[in-house]
Amino acid sequence: MEEEKQAVYGKLVEYVERFVRAPGRMRRLEDQVAYHLFVWTRGGLERGVSCFDEAAGPWERLLGGKRLFCYDEWEGLRLAVTQVFRFGRPRLVVLTAFKKGARVAWPPRKA
Repeated sequence: MEEEKQAVYGKLVEYVERFVRAPGRMRRLEDQVAYHLFVWTRGGLERGVSCFDEAAGPWERLLGGKRLFCYDEWEGLRLAVTQVFRFGRPRLVVLTAFKKGARVAWPPRKA
């Protein structure tokens, strides 16, 4: 189980190195359904991904922020990709790789 986790996080880091412009700090988190990698960035994503929803609350709109919800398939991983913008610029990319056997509607779409 630990080897699978390390392999998935290795692929997520490789995805970041190839497709995220100017990555900064990275943090990881695991829950029962998926592995998450949080990447602070100043450049955003350099890969075309399919986006299905966008959210911006009143405070976010005031500060030029939004959250863009997308998905991608790469190297056998089904990835949910969330991009967070502040002041009109990308600040955070969250990559979520779903575990095998996780019940996920794929491809995701707006509820």
